[in-house]
Amino acid sequence: MRIMQQAVLMAMGLTLTAGIQALAGAQTQYEVPTRLIPAGDAVMQMAETSKEWAIRPAEEVNPLMQSTDTTISPNVPPLDTRSSEIKNDGGIRYVSGGVGESERRELDALASEFNLHLMFATQGSGEYLSAVQVKILDTHDTPLLTVLSKGPWFYAQLPRGRYTVEVIPTGHRGEGQTQRKAVNIDGSGRSRLDFYWTK
Repeated sequence: MRIMQQAVLMAMGLTLTAGIQALAGAQTQYEVPTRLIPAGDAVMQMAETSKEWAIRPAEEVNPLMQSTDTTISPNVPPLDTRSSEIKNDGGIRYVSGGVGESERRELDALASEFNLHLMFATQGSGEYLSAVQVKILDTHDTPLLTVLSKGPWFYAQLPRGRYTVEVIPTGHRGEGQTQRKAVNIDGSGRSRLDFYWTK
């Protein structure tokens, strides 16, 4: 069987060599790229210098072509395609987003990492709002975190304690209408605050 495969490969090589020689005599010169074609226990390889096909043993094939190992090296970081980036400001981790289904799925997957969940929407229609300034203040009204939420969902991870959350829309809906709500983070689970503005 192997002899038959080698014979077929040699015949293909001769045919290709004749075609290449015919092209070489033409007015326009074409470069034939080096390529490997696996064929059982052997491969046909275009030699860089001679532009002729030759039968080579399979051991000379690039090991990447034969490898079946799909393990990723620990030195190569995994590809992260998330659009919702977790950030850290003054020791407070937070993430915002939720514009579109894919971002909401991403945030749903991250929800368990955060103990404060905020949501911003229009009263009545429930239409989501983004570009909302979020301030988290301690019991002395000292701001611990001041950021702009890039979507209608905002998650933060806070130490235990009592906080005031102050939110101000910066878009055309609800612009300038500040809302404040108190929240107690006691470590027993997630706290959720929903904020609605009139059109």
